[in-house]
Amino acid sequence: MILAIIYFLAFIFIINKISFFKDNIISFKFILGILLVKCIGCLAYYWVYFCYYPAGFNGDSVSTLHDAKVMYDALPNHPTDFIKMVFGLHSNLDSDPLYEPYFKFIEKWGRADVTTDFFLNDNRTPIRINALIMLISFGNYAVHALVMLVLSFVGQFAFYKAFKKYVPKKELLLAIIIFLTPSILFWTSGVLKEPIAIFLVGLFVYVFIKLFVEFQFKVKYSLVLILTLLLFLILKPYILILILIPLILFALVKAFKIDVYSLKKILLFYLVSLSIIYGGTFLILKYGFQKDVIKTIVVRQNDFINLSKGGTFFLNNEKYVRFENTDTTHYELIDKERMLFKLNPHSAFMYWRNNNLRDTIYETNNKDTSLFHFISSCTPSGSAISMERLEYSFSSFAKIIPQSFYNVLFKPFFFDSHSILELMASMENLCFILFFIFCFIYRSKNKVDKNLLLFCITLIITSFILIGLTTTVMGAIVRYRIPFIPFLLLIPLLFLDTDSIKKIPFINRLV
Repeated sequence: MILAIIYFLAFIFIINKISFFKDNIISFKFILGILLVKCIGCLAYYWVYFCYYPAGFNGDSVSTLHDAKVMYDALPNHPTDFIKMVFGLHSNLDSDPLYEPYFKFIEKWGRADVTTDFFLNDNRTPIRINALIMLISFGNYAVHALVMLVLSFVGQFAFYKAFKKYVPKKELLLAIIIFLTPSILFWTSGVLKEPIAIFLVGLFVYVFIKLFVEFQFKVKYSLVLILTLLLFLILKPYILILILIPLILFALVKAFKIDVYSLKKILLFYLVSLSIIYGGTFLILKYGFQKDVIKTIVVRQNDFINLSKGGTFFLNNEKYVRFENTDTTHYELIDKERMLFKLNPHSAFMYWRNNNLRDTIYETNNKDTSLFHFISSCTPSGSAISMERLEYSFSSFAKIIPQSFYNVLFKPFFFDSHSILELMASMENLCFILFFIFCFIYRSKNKVDKNLLLFCITLIITSFILIGLTTTVMGAIVRYRIPFIPFLLLIPLLFLDTDSIKKIPFINRLV
């Protein structure tokens, strides 16, 4: 803890000296207050997942640190191995020289994932990042949490600077939305992917607008853009795709000098452009590169449904097998060191062929004598959402898309909350609804920048639909939508009239 406090004080000293953090609205005292609140968020996250929940030590934070330490422990005696693992200078095969001494003991490293046709295994990037952090943390959790706090703060501040000029007189409200929205504050306070994701989103949007909207062509902006692009590609590429396309349209409207207050012109431009871009991309990937986006979404949704129902999972070169979580009598451990199992004769289970994960096959009389790798075992999720399985058809997508969008926008809500965290998320969703209503009642009579409005709406619709299609667990939905919440709340903020709300006695006294 002492080491973390020293690093925290050093960070405060640095931001007080760097011009990037100087602002005419947000004072240094305000920044200190935000940082202290984020420290409280770190403590809250630690208490919830290490003290409140008995299984907290099996969560993402600890498994990530455990895996990072496997890498870090190679440094004293085998520094070359450490460098190879951190920078990906190895193969993904079990025959790789690094597999037996290291990768075999890394819980979330994973084998080749047949569903990741377009995306790298994003579990590996946080592991590598935390292995590097151990060079200064020496395994101290508080230091790792502090680094996540710093990364998320930098991204949030960059987001604020990117959009503050679009909401005159509402800059402070924008800062409050970005920094103090409870779910953002909580989920960016742990050793997770979310702090890194919000860091990348904020910086990427900031430098993109500087370069392609404001035309400030500086080397530092170009370097940051390249760096964030590369990190997105190895962490969460789908976020990059979802943000980049609306950003390009936003920049093109500015470049073509389309009337930003004409909803009809802007809407037509967005609809035509999105149809061409998404339609063309799907066709090129499918027929030019034999990569089927629709198939990948179908597989991911079915995988999530299987995971939400729990079970014990095994994999070999041909089959992906699932047993009920309570079923421990139909398989036998053959090789304890390599975690190889044999399925008992005449046992019953469901499985999917690796070359076609769309179709579930039910085996009632097993005759397969080959060995299987143990993948995972998990209990049924208490926050699973009941959804039909996606099929590879237009009608299936058309039927499920509305429910998918609704789930991400409104769930969890009070009637389907099963834990204190889901209850708190329900409270937050209620506050979102009330904020939208409040901004509509006290809306400004001035015209709204329709380009920015449609940029946010496009991003929210596409991201929420994709998350809803591929995620059927409420806890996961709450986490996956974190990078997009600032864009969601920016929509009603554009309409809010601050002069009107100042007439409300309570708010006037507060201001």
